[in-house]
Amino acid sequence: MAAPTKTSRGYIPLLLLVWSAMGSIHVTNAFVPTIQPGLMVPVETTKAMPRSALGPLWSTISEEEEIDRSLLKKQPNKLKGKKIRVIAKKAKEEDANCLELDPVGRLRLCHTPDILLQGLDPSVWSASRPKSGKTNSLFLHTSHPESQSEHQTSLGSLISCRRLLACARQNRYWMGPKAGEGPEDIPFDTQFLLIEIEEDQQYALMLPLVDNGFRASLSHNAGANQIEVVCAAESGDAAVTGTGMRALYVAVGEDPFKLVQEGFANVAEATGTFQTLDKKKVPSSINDFGWCTWDAFYSKVSPEGILEGVQALKDAGVPPRTIILDDGWQQVNPSPPDWLEPKEKKEEKDDNILSSIMNAIVETVANPFVKLVTSFYTNVVRTAPHGSIPNMIWSFLANNVLKGGLWDFFDSETDFNRQLDGFEANHKFEGSDKTLKGLVTELKEDHGIKSVYCWHALHGYWRGVSEDVGRRYNLDVTNSFPKPSQSLMKLEPHAAWDPVSLFGVGVMTNKDDLEKFYTHLHTPLVQAGVDGVKVDVQSGVSSAGDGVGGGPHISKLYMKAMEASVSKRFPSDNGAVNCINCMCHSTENLYRHKETSVARASEDFFPDRPESHTAHLVNVAYNSLFLGEICLPDWDMFHSKHESAELHAAARAIGGCPVYVSDKPGQHDPELLSKLVMPDGSLLRATQPGRPTRDCLFSDVTADQKTALKIWNMNQNGGVVGAFNVQGVAWNFDTHENEVLDPSPSSVTTLVKPYDIEYLRDAQGPFAVWRHRTGTMDFLEDGNSAVKTKLHHRDWEIFTICPIQVKGLIMWAPIGLPDMMNTGGSILSTGELEEGTDGTTRAKFETRGPGRFVSFANTKPKRVLLAGGSASESQQQRQQSLSFSYDKESGELSFDLPEELSEGEAHHITVEW
Repeated sequence: MAAPTKTSRGYIPLLLLVWSAMGSIHVTNAFVPTIQPGLMVPVETTKAMPRSALGPLWSTISEEEEIDRSLLKKQPNKLKGKKIRVIAKKAKEEDANCLELDPVGRLRLCHTPDILLQGLDPSVWSASRPKSGKTNSLFLHTSHPESQSEHQTSLGSLISCRRLLACARQNRYWMGPKAGEGPEDIPFDTQFLLIEIEEDQQYALMLPLVDNGFRASLSHNAGANQIEVVCAAESGDAAVTGTGMRALYVAVGEDPFKLVQEGFANVAEATGTFQTLDKKKVPSSINDFGWCTWDAFYSKVSPEGILEGVQALKDAGVPPRTIILDDGWQQVNPSPPDWLEPKEKKEEKDDNILSSIMNAIVETVANPFVKLVTSFYTNVVRTAPHGSIPNMIWSFLANNVLKGGLWDFFDSETDFNRQLDGFEANHKFEGSDKTLKGLVTELKEDHGIKSVYCWHALHGYWRGVSEDVGRRYNLDVTNSFPKPSQSLMKLEPHAAWDPVSLFGVGVMTNKDDLEKFYTHLHTPLVQAGVDGVKVDVQSGVSSAGDGVGGGPHISKLYMKAMEASVSKRFPSDNGAVNCINCMCHSTENLYRHKETSVARASEDFFPDRPESHTAHLVNVAYNSLFLGEICLPDWDMFHSKHESAELHAAARAIGGCPVYVSDKPGQHDPELLSKLVMPDGSLLRATQPGRPTRDCLFSDVTADQKTALKIWNMNQNGGVVGAFNVQGVAWNFDTHENEVLDPSPSSVTTLVKPYDIEYLRDAQGPFAVWRHRTGTMDFLEDGNSAVKTKLHHRDWEIFTICPIQVKGLIMWAPIGLPDMMNTGGSILSTGELEEGTDGTTRAKFETRGPGRFVSFANTKPKRVLLAGGSASESQQQRQQSLSFSYDKESGELSFDLPEELSEGEAHHITVEW
C-alpha cells in the first residue's frame, strides 16, 4: 500500500458522510480533491455526491470509535466537526479492481492511492484494455526507439506486494515455482507471476507474452537504491530485430483462481494462438490406467518386452488400457550399438578388433587425465554460472580438444546426439516376422488395450532430422548450429556444450516442408493402428531458433504443423486430440496449444534421485495453477514398487490427471495400484487440474518448516484435498538443480477445511469429511471448520469432503469407495433427498463398484437397495436389499457393492429412512 501523502493544505475542508448500501457522501465545497488513505478530514454539511467519485472507502472516527454506517445518513449532524480517518478498502468490484497506467508511469488501482508498479517509462510503455472491456486488466505494450533482437525494459518498483508466487523456467524444457515476499524473489525467466496485494482480499496477475516474433519474461534487477522488476524480450535470433511488442498482461482481482482463469482467457482471445482448457476436450484415454515403456526399458524397448510388461500388470490384477511406446522405436542415426542385430555386432567387433584394443590402451594411459577432467566438471563446472571462469574454460575445451570425446560420450551413454533417419519403425519392430501393426493388433485384441501412443520429438528426434532423410523425402532440411542466446546460457549454462550446439540440429523452416514432414511421420503410425502420440522436446525447438528466424518464429511453424497433423490423424472417440505435449514449458510452446489439451506438468519422475520426489510434487502442483488453464496437467509416470510410490500415487489420485506407471515387468505393487485402478482398468479421476489450496498459494512448502502442501480438486459429488509434507528440498535457481535444504525435516501440522475446495465456497454446510489413511469420519458444521492432521516427512493424507443434505430430521451425504485413494471419485451422480407421501425419505445416487461404500447419515436407515437383475423385470423386482452397518457415534453408514454388471456401468443405490 502507498504511504499517506501530506499536503500543504493541512487537512482538506471536506464533508464526508461515508456510504450506506444505496447512500451518498456529502460535501460542502464544490472542490473535491482525491482523498488519500490516512488524510484527516472534517465533516460539515449536506451537498450530495456519489461515493464512486471518492472510490471505495472505509471510515472510522479518529478517536477510534467505530461508526455505524446505517446511522450516518440518518443522523449526519452527530459527526459534524469530527475528524474521520479514511482507509482504502474494496467496495464495489468494478471500483476496487480497476487498473490503469497513469501519465507519470504508475500502474495503479483506480479510485485509490494503491500503486502496483511505479517507475514505468511513459515513452516506452503504453496500455490497452482486453476485448472484454473489463477495467481490472490491461495489456502493456513496449515501443523502443531502436530495433534490436533483445530488449531489457524496466517495469519500475513493485509497490503493492505482500507475498508472491512466480513460476520460472528451470531449464529450457521445464519450469518450477518460487514463493517470496518481494521483487527480489522473482527468478530469472519468470513466465507467470501471482501477487498477493492484501491477504485473502486482493491479488494481481502478470503474464509475459509472446508477440511480434518476441518472447517476454520477467526477472528482477538489484540497483543501487532499489530492486526493479524487469521485462526481458528477445527474438532468439540476432538477425530478427524489432522495436516493440505486446509484452505483458496485468490484472487485479479478489479471487486468485478466478483471476488466473480470466487472465488466460483474455490472453487467448487477444492472441488467437491458443485455447484455454475449458474450451477444449480431453482424450478419453486419460480415464484409463496406463503403462509407459520408458523406465522399464529406456530406448532398448522391444515388442517382446512390451507384451511381457502388459501381461505382468494383468496378472497383478491391474490391467492397463493405455500403452505409451516411448523412445526406442524409431530409425535414428547414428544407430545405437545395442540396437543392432547380434550378427551385425559380431562383424563390427571383428572388423575393428585392432581399433578396440588400441582404444583400450589409450584409455588406460589417459585415465588420470579423464579422472581429472571429470572431477573438474562434476565439482566445479556443473553448477558454475554462465560467464564464470570455470564455465568459459569448459566451453573452450568442449568446443575444441574434448569435442571428439563428448561425441563418443553422447553416442554411448545417451540418445541426445542422434537424428531421425527414417519414418518407419526400426528393425526391432519391423522385420520378416514382426510389424508395428502386428504388435498393436495383438495388444488390442489379446490384451484389452484400448489406446496405443507412440513417442517422438517435435522435430523428429533429439537432434532433429538428418539431412539424408531430407534428400530421400524431398524435404529442405538444414543441419543448423544455433548459438545459444544469452538468456538461455544464463538459464542453462551447459547449453554451450550440449549436442545441439556442438553437432547441430536438423530443422525445416517452411510450412510446406513441415506439413510433408508430419505426414511422413504420422501416416505409418495411423496405418499401424496407433491411436495417439506423445510429442516431446518441444522447447528444444524454440531454444534452437538462432539463424532460422528465432524461437517464437520456428516454434510457431512447428507447433502449427504438428497440431494440424495430430488433429487430423489422431482424433479421440470424444472429439479430442490424442496427444500428450511434453518438455514444452517455454511460453513459445504453451501459447501454441490450440487443439491439444494434455501437457506434462513437470520434470520427469527420476527413480534414482531420492531428493527429486518431493520437489516433483511441488513443481507439478504449482505449475498446474497456470498450466492447467491451457492443458490438463500430466503428472508423469511413476514406479509402483518404489520407496516414494505411495507419495506419488496419492498425489496422482487427486491430481485430476492420467495415471500410468513405468514398472519393469513383474516389479509391481498390486495392493497400491488397486487403490488407483478399478478391476476393469479404469480410473476414478477427479474432474479438475489439482492445484494448491488458497492458504498455501504463497507459502514455501519446501523450506518454511511449518506448511504442508495441500492440493484441492473436485469430484461429481463434493471434493477432495490431499495434504503432503514435502519440506526439505527445493529447486535452486542459481545452481540449476534440486538442493537438499534439510535432510531430516520435522513434522508439520495442518488444518483442512471444506472451503479449501474452491467450488465448495458457496456451500453453507454442514460437511462430512472422510480420511483415507485412518478410515475415519468427521462432521464439520460449516466451510471454515477444520480437521487437523500431523504429517511426518513425506507423509500424506487424503480428505474426501462432501456437503451434507438436510431434509427434515435426516442428514445425509454419500462419500464413496474408501479403499480407493480418491474415494469420492466413484460417485457419478447424486440426487436430492426426497420425502415420499408414505413418510419415507429416500436418497438416490449412482456409484462405481465393486467394494465397500461409505456414507454419512445422522440416523440409521431402514434399508439400502441396489438396482440389479434383467431389463425385462420391473424396477421393484430388480431392486436388491443390501446388508449394511451403521455407527451412531460417527454417522458412518457402510455396505458392500458387488461387481458391476458391465464395464463402467454404475450401481444405482437407494437409501430409505
